[in-house]
Amino acid sequence: MCTGIKVTATNGDIFWGRTMDLNIPMFGTPEGLPAALDNVVVISTVPAGVDMPSPLTAWTSKYAFMGVGIKGTNVVLDGVNEKGLAGDTQVLMECTRASADDIAARKQTAVLAEEFVSFVLSQFASVAEIRAAYTDYALLDEPYAVFGQKISMPLHYCFVDTTGDGIVLETVKDGSFTIHDYAGAVTNSPPYDWHLINVRNYLGMTNIDPSKPTKLPTGYELAPIEGGTGFGMFGLPGDYTAPSRMVRALNLAAYLKPFDRDLGIERLYSAFRTVIIPPGLEHKGDVTSWSDYTRYWSGYDLTERTMFVQSGEGLAITSKKLDATVTETTYAQIDTSNNLHTV
Repeated sequence: MCTGIKVTATNGDIFWGRTMDLNIPMFGTPEGLPAALDNVVVISTVPAGVDMPSPLTAWTSKYAFMGVGIKGTNVVLDGVNEKGLAGDTQVLMECTRASADDIAARKQTAVLAEEFVSFVLSQFASVAEIRAAYTDYALLDEPYAVFGQKISMPLHYCFVDTTGDGIVLETVKDGSFTIHDYAGAVTNSPPYDWHLINVRNYLGMTNIDPSKPTKLPTGYELAPIEGGTGFGMFGLPGDYTAPSRMVRALNLAAYLKPFDRDLGIERLYSAFRTVIIPPGLEHKGDVTSWSDYTRYWSGYDLTERTMFVQSGEGLAITSKKLDATVTETTYAQIDTSNNLHTV
């Protein structure tokens, strides 16, 4: 369960972000999990021109990039590169993968799902470049080995750049990617084309509160409750399923009051507030104390190549600006405290 949103300032600058919603601990290690998993979700910064070792095939980074990553690996869950291209992973249960033989027979290059965002951010400068090359790649049906564990996440991917162009890439058949134009928001299963059809069920929503009574053809008059206050976005679904979050995110982002770029991150965060999931609301069953909730929110100012991260464990926000001149990979801890400014 994750949600991605893009908003645009009046000068055209793009602000984009995501929630990471999972039933998997990310900050601190609960009892029963390997201690090696403690404090490995960090802000990773990777230089241009460095070797990227991989369980599959190593590559060399063309562009510097940073994002929320897994320390000591190539895994970046979301991030931005020096050219202002940003991207993320989100769960898609319909994700498929292919064997090495099938991928080779199609003359495609095999990639690991968990490394795909870092691969793209290190190799591509824009969404247009990805559009021209995405059919060259396919997801390999091998798990990703990390910290003695083997993981295989069903994923799809969103990429956005400073022009506002955006795409969603999915592998719903044979591990090969299909492409969709990004509508301004993205969530999880079903596939993206289903969501773009479903949002049509909400064409009648408006951000205008009714101020006058409505008379039915029968003559019966309906007066708005409380003079119409609170009717903007009336009918917006309020649950945390992916279809409902998609409708909320798409409409809330679209109807935001126009804002100058200096308010970009604040406005982006405001659009995310109704899709940030509190702990305890989404359990796999009544026998587990773990719940599916927002482990972190990240927001990106694509023009400034600056990121902001807030964990689900505290109110503090950690900010970092990409330095494209770095020569070594570095890791920065994400502040999980409340870190309040008191007066």
